[in-house]
Amino acid sequence: MPRIVKGRTIVLGLLIFGLLMSGSLYVFQTINTYHFADTQNALAKEFPHSRPRVEGGRLKGKQQNPLTFRVTMAVSFNPHEQNEDIEQMADRILEIASKNLQLDDYEQAELHFYQAVPEQQIIMRDVTRDVKTWIKNH
Repeated sequence: MPRIVKGRTIVLGLLIFGLLMSGSLYVFQTINTYHFADTQNALAKEFPHSRPRVEGGRLKGKQQNPLTFRVTMAVSFNPHEQNEDIEQMADRILEIASKNLQLDDYEQAELHFYQAVPEQQIIMRDVTRDVKTWIKNH
């Protein structure tokens, strides 16, 4: 029985499909984070080795959820043990964000700090701030 499709054609097709899917994911991520690129770059410059990730919007797109500005950053210390450092970082993050985007468009800020210890569970701390109150006080 003769082959309908050659193995080489299948491999080439799968390779092209993989490249298209990878490219699509890259474009999707770029479009979703384009608005926050300046803030993310400024945070990376201010906090070296923090690998910041900046996002914004409503969770799951539901209108009852507040419009949220989210930042996730790595820290080199246990975020639960150095409360003052975390509070200072949170304020500095919001200062940088307010210079790079319209922070007052958001209702709350979620700041996630984590320490990734090799071969152990990630230590995570979340800080939530009301953006309108923060702007009024700063």
